[in-house]
Amino acid sequence: MWVAPPLASLQSTLANPQKPIGMRMRATYFLRQAYDNYTKNLEHGTATTTDEKKISVNDEDNDISLAVVNSLSKSLDDNRHGALLRHEFAYVLGQLRDDRAIQALEHTLLDDADDIMVRHECAEALGAISSSQSIPALEKCANNDSSIEVGETCRLALDFIQWKLKGGVEGEDTPIACACMLNPYSSVDPAPPHPKHEALSSAEIGEILTDESAPMFERYRAMFSLRNRGGIESVKELGNVLVSDKSSALLRHEVAYILGQMQHPDAVEYLEISLKRQNEHRMVRHESAEALGAIEERWGECEAILGQFLDDADDVVRESCMVALDAADYWGYSDESAVEQQEDDESKNVERTNFSIHKAETNGKAVQLGVLHNHFNVA
Repeated sequence: MWVAPPLASLQSTLANPQKPIGMRMRATYFLRQAYDNYTKNLEHGTATTTDEKKISVNDEDNDISLAVVNSLSKSLDDNRHGALLRHEFAYVLGQLRDDRAIQALEHTLLDDADDIMVRHECAEALGAISSSQSIPALEKCANNDSSIEVGETCRLALDFIQWKLKGGVEGEDTPIACACMLNPYSSVDPAPPHPKHEALSSAEIGEILTDESAPMFERYRAMFSLRNRGGIESVKELGNVLVSDKSSALLRHEVAYILGQMQHPDAVEYLEISLKRQNEHRMVRHESAEALGAIEERWGECEAILGQFLDDADDVVRESCMVALDAADYWGYSDESAVEQQEDDESKNVERTNFSIHKAETNGKAVQLGVLHNHFNVA
């Protein structure tokens, strides 16, 4: 049995970059859970004034959602947190889809001296929020940025915003009961799957994904169609792109990310190859490491792979592996007696989770395990 830390504790954790990186990463997703709980309670008319709201910045006294946005925005602006965590702050701000995060995200995106991975995530977050007010900033970086990855992300975000503003091309905003359109994940994705992909085989969708002449937006749509379809064949198509594509680090990093969402055991070999490539872009290697940390079915192998890179020369890759291993230890599935411990927990009716589930319930797979679902504090 575990209890999520109170809001003030989470805020103080992010306010101190000297705290262990695993603790700050967990605090980031606990903050998102606090935001989601508060906004859902508002929708249902059950939000009440609690001690957790007694914080001292403007309207934060009465608005936990603003407190979360401000905490993440301030942390994004603090370089002492490092690129890995700052990019995670940006990601969560985008997933909140709160216009109050736009100023902080645009500020970092427009700073061409800042880290490429962080700026990329800010652009993707602005796309997730999909406000027309962000179009000028995105257009500026899409057309003139010195970073290929940032420019590609901005163009992708602009395509997505335009798609949203038009209400979805071909009526795609209306519910369509097909495998490629029914999203089993709760994340706000940078591109929608295409309903026409329902009539295609996984291999045919894979051909769209690998078509370097196609717009990146269409390649992304193929990627998410494969993710939503799921299964071994989809994993194979995605994995082959991860290890074979030469056209775009941005594309490969997104493939690694969604393989982590899928948590399919057949993805391990592809992710391992990607992580081990020292000449691969660090944003790709980072996503591969985090994805390996999510695949519990083969955790023993994944743990051994991640352990090989705890001294990696790249700080983002090294910290990604540290976070994955720290999370496994924190949530209780990395020790050799995991099976025996699980049986013991089940006999005592103890709820168990891990970082992949923690993140998934607000970010990826819409699992219904009752551990974090609609709960901030778990008694």
